[in-house]
Amino acid sequence: QLYIFFRQFGVNYRTAVKGVEQGLTAQKEFKKELRARAASLINEAENKGRIVLVLAGRPYHIDPLINHGIPDILTSMGVDVISEDAVPVDKDQSLADVNVLTQWTYANRLYAAAGWVGKNHRAELVHLTSFGCGLDAVAADEIREILKRYGKIYTSIKMDEISNLGAVRIRLRSMLEAVRENEGRALCTKGRKKKTNPIFMPEDREKTLIAPYFSPFYSPLLPAVFKPLGYKLDVLPPQDKASVELGLKNINNDMCYPAVLVAGDIIKAFQSGQYDPKKTSIILTQTGGQCRASSYVSLIRKGLTDAGLEDVPIIAVSNEDINPQPGFIIDKKELIKRMALGVIFTDPLTQMYMATVVREENRGDSKALHAKYLSEMETGIERADYHYLLNLLEKAVADFNNVKVSDRPVPKIGVVGEIFVKYNFFSNGNIIEWLSDQGVEVVLPCLQNFFAQRFVNEDFDQKAFFKHSIVDSLKYKLIYIYTRYHLFQIERVMQQFCFYRKPFNLKELAEITGEVVSLANQFGEGWLLTAEMIAMLSEGIGNIVCLQPFGCISNHITGRGMEKKLKEMFPHLNLLSLDMDAGASEVNILNRLHFMIIAAREEMEYGAEVTAGYGIDRPFFNFRIWPKDTAVFDNYVPLEIEKWKAWVSGLNLWKKASSFIRR
Repeated sequence: QLYIFFRQFGVNYRTAVKGVEQGLTAQKEFKKELRARAASLINEAENKGRIVLVLAGRPYHIDPLINHGIPDILTSMGVDVISEDAVPVDKDQSLADVNVLTQWTYANRLYAAAGWVGKNHRAELVHLTSFGCGLDAVAADEIREILKRYGKIYTSIKMDEISNLGAVRIRLRSMLEAVRENEGRALCTKGRKKKTNPIFMPEDREKTLIAPYFSPFYSPLLPAVFKPLGYKLDVLPPQDKASVELGLKNINNDMCYPAVLVAGDIIKAFQSGQYDPKKTSIILTQTGGQCRASSYVSLIRKGLTDAGLEDVPIIAVSNEDINPQPGFIIDKKELIKRMALGVIFTDPLTQMYMATVVREENRGDSKALHAKYLSEMETGIERADYHYLLNLLEKAVADFNNVKVSDRPVPKIGVVGEIFVKYNFFSNGNIIEWLSDQGVEVVLPCLQNFFAQRFVNEDFDQKAFFKHSIVDSLKYKLIYIYTRYHLFQIERVMQQFCFYRKPFNLKELAEITGEVVSLANQFGEGWLLTAEMIAMLSEGIGNIVCLQPFGCISNHITGRGMEKKLKEMFPHLNLLSLDMDAGASEVNILNRLHFMIIAAREEMEYGAEVTAGYGIDRPFFNFRIWPKDTAVFDNYVPLEIEKWKAWVSGLNLWKKASSFIRR
């Protein structure tokens, strides 16, 4: 990657390799000197009876502007301060006892440093965290647990716009006084054994699996997926306020809202008495990757332990090696096949429901039809019968077409965002049903795109040298061809639906999205979130609600963070970003949605002014909606005209575009 970037400046490959080697050597020498100085300081502090304080945090917390001079405050109180990467821990120190997923390098240094502090009588730790950072919430909980096992005090200071350091000084002084009071007590250098949930064993196969509720569009089919594979699975009821309260009680409040809801919901199920902890196991789906959601298993494990439910095994269904349970034996191919069938057939059913419910004359017809066909799909999922499901979809299309609907035009509002809050009605404040009740057609992206993006990611990763595997490249190409064939058959059926909307080609959409945000953004919803907004904007849907859990870094970047760029490309964009958490104000959310509905109705009544930008099938202008006044383009500076010609000519639209530009 460095060579590809620097070759434009005349740097050859050999020079790039040499630069990397020398850089790694310099870094190694720096770390060696840093730890040597820290070791000297530790020895001196030990001889003089001073406290050594490890100031641990993210790499940028070492910046004096960000840490507000806290290292100087501590040294003025008579303690010696070192950073977590200066702690003389063994390079090969095991993190086997760490409860969370050890996927972040800086966080792993924190865990190792906390273990070293726990074993050293004169050492203490202060953890600097960033306000609202969910990743820090994961690390904070684990560091607290490690220090607690050794009888040490955990101190956390959140870095935000601190205007008065008085409160920080008081906290640090109090911490040091508490440490000095404990100096006479014996040190527990081995640490107390942590409680943890048991491993799922082969004899546990008879246990009932419980899964948290995800969405009314997809969750009802989960029991049918696992039944033919030998497991009884119950989907818990939809979340409620009790789920929130129990989640907040047992999960770090800086964790994302879905984690709070899922953990609270599981604890609520056991406290209700409906499930016996000795006859029940928990099953979760995990996507892996650098999202804090990858730590759901460990967080729920901790929450269950705190609630006295440490006897319940937890299973994670994931492509990654998250919480392996050797006793959970299942045919993975059959599992994936049934889950895939469930997604690709429930998506069109959801689309028909969303398009019809807002237009129906007899209230409840669409909901009844959706429930009917979702129930009948269970048989096809159990058998993994594609043709049965395809025939069932044909019947569903015919029945939805027969629903008595009004011919009045309805405004459309798109809803995008994080996968859980987007589809889970309770976590998003029930805005999907609320918008439908207001006479608005809600346009939801298909769930299958969340998984289909893997095909695009594979191509990008191979080209960008993130990975190199000819076998994987060929495998994904073959799977892509196979899935496209079956999706084409579904699309052929859906074309008969009276409110049919042609789906976008994800690979073509990814090319356009790559002009806005790098396809390297693959964590959380990643580039797909931007892509889904571009798809809606290209169809003339300019009013979009973007939902994300509070503090969701990836969604804030590829969602809200893309607003300015997207507005340059699509001036008709009206983006409403909503943070969903336990303290979200329902009144505030509804007020803001009311304004969006008014805008959507006015746009529908008077027509969109312009949709200049990159369409999916029309790369630069969406000709479905023509501007009333072409003067709006007077100040529009085009990109390279030749590049325009090359792109548009392939679609036989250059004559239209050139005529339009001349006017």
